[in-house]
Parts: sequence; structure tokens; C-alpha cells
Amino acid sequence: MVGDLMSRNRNKDTGWTEVSVRVPVAVQEAAIAWAMDHGAAGVQEEYPGLGDLHDAGPIVSGDPSEWSGDAPVNPGDFATLRIWFPRVRWTSESRVSFLNYLAGLPGGDAPAVRARRVEDTDWAASLRREWRPIEVGRRFLVCPSFVRRAGRGDRTVLRLRPGMAFGTGTHFTTASCLEMIEGILTRAGDPGALRVLDVGTGSGVLAIAALLLGASEAVGVDLDREALREARQNARLNRVADRFRTPPGPLDPDATGRFPLVIANLVASTLVDLADPLARSLTPGGRLLVSGILRRQEAQVIEAFRSRGLTPGAAMRDGTWVTIVLDSSSPA
Repeated sequence: MVGDLMSRNRNKDTGWTEVSVRVPVAVQEAAIAWAMDHGAAGVQEEYPGLGDLHDAGPIVSGDPSEWSGDAPVNPGDFATLRIWFPRVRWTSESRVSFLNYLAGLPGGDAPAVRARRVEDTDWAASLRREWRPIEVGRRFLVCPSFVRRAGRGDRTVLRLRPGMAFGTGTHFTTASCLEMIEGILTRAGDPGALRVLDVGTGSGVLAIAALLLGASEAVGVDLDREALREARQNARLNRVADRFRTPPGPLDPDATGRFPLVIANLVASTLVDLADPLARSLTPGGRLLVSGILRRQEAQVIEAFRSRGLTPGAAMRDGTWVTIVLDSSSPA
């Protein structure tokens, strides 16, 4: 999920910034979503009974099921988040932005945010130990690139390189989008007639999934140039690079055109901000697939798109998140 990001510039100031903040459980997922949306490499949750499970370094996202199966229930009302940012991504401006965001959440007194520098460790090796192929929906097997043999032959294998961009297929927001894409492409009379726009493409996982299921072309848009680089690498890995474009810059319907399927796995505030260009990116009768929405934000997001002529259709939910398909029955 990539929203209004600073470009990731590689320089001599390597390493990481570890940001710690104690937040109410009620806003924990929103705080994690902000961090991932602003370039965090991983988030560690800490609360009584969880134990010290993360000595190897940051995990892929804030979903505990990604690294240790079902985590014990938090018995309290607060959790401490330890968030890892590439050092060039955590600045005084991002600290102020984070504090303002937390203060605006329900019940939100701005908590103390502490930051410290940490040096590089072999977190890639840790990721190799923890990240395993997973089945998503009826057709996909999302598989890390370093695993050579990948399960049953009746699954479409989607390979991803370990990287900094969001989207490994394990978090509900990504997995539910994959299932929705599978359903849309499977039911399409001619999948080859579908062109796909993926806004906030991150690792490229959703655009690549659509291409693997027969879409003719996918365009990935992201403000993070490093994410675009990783998305192109993943497209080559899955042998769909000839049908995948990654134009630089923000979403611009006048430049990228209109698409029968537009995907935006962002966060609710970014979806609302981009509601107009997202709607204008649809062809008449097209579908917009949105995710990264906390359930309490669902009505706000739906209203933003309903006012632009889109009608909510199929949805997937878990206890925290919702993924929605919105239909355009007339020119957006």
C-alpha cells in the first residue's frame, strides 16, 4: 500500500530507523497501515503474553499470522509498535506527520514517538526462514523467489522477490484482492480483453496476478521509484514483463487512459483523496477494486465513490479490514 510517499533515494546513509510508539488497540491497525503506507519495512507488535519473537529483525507486515501462526490475544487495551524504516525514509517531517495522524484517530491523544538508529543485520536471511509459499483463493500459490519447488501443479505460481515494497500476498488486504482478481478474471468471457491499472502497485503482486490469469496488459502506478523497480523485477520473474508498464509519477487518467479493471490497495484516506482520478480511470461499465480499508471506514470510502457514480458490489471482510468491488455503469 503506497500513498503519498517520498521517493526512496539510495545514499551513503544506509541502515534503519526503529520507531517505537504505544497505541490503543482500537487504533493499532490504522497506525500500522500508516507506517506501511509511508515506507516501513516491517512492524513488530508487543504486548503482554506475546513474548520476544522478533530478535531476527522486522517482519513483512503488521499481521501476526505472517510470522508465527495465530498470535495470543492481547489481554490489555494497548500495544507497543516497533516500526522499521529505511533511514532515509524517517525524517523530522514524517515524525510530525505521524504524530498528527495519531492525534486525529478516535480517542487520539498524540502518544510519545521514540526513534533510534539501528544498523543493518541479515534480515533477508530471516525472511527466507519465515516466508513460505501460501495458497490464496482457488488458483494462486504465492511463492518467494528463493523457493524452487512450489507445491501442487494445479495452482498458478506467483513468485515474488524479497524486497522493500508492500505486497507479499499474506496480509488480508493483499490476499483478498488476489481472490477478487481471480473471480473477475475467471468470470470474464475474454480475459485477454481486460487491461488493468494497479494504483499503488508496490511489489506489483496484484498487477502480475491479473496478467498471469490472462489480462492483456497491466499498468502499475506508484510514487515510490524503488517500488516500481521491484515491481518490474517481479514481472520479469513471472515472465509477464512484456505486458507490464510502470510509468513514473502520480495517477493521471489523462496520461494513463481508462481501464476495465482498476485496483487500488491503499489506505482509506488515500482512496478518498484519489476518488476522482480513480473513478475517471474506469471505462464505462468498468470495475474498481479497493482495499486497505478499516471496517469503520467502509461507509466513508463507499460514499466517496458513490458520489462519483460507482455502486458497491461484492466485498470481503475479516475482523479488521474490508475489500470492495465498485461498479461503474456509466462514464465516470
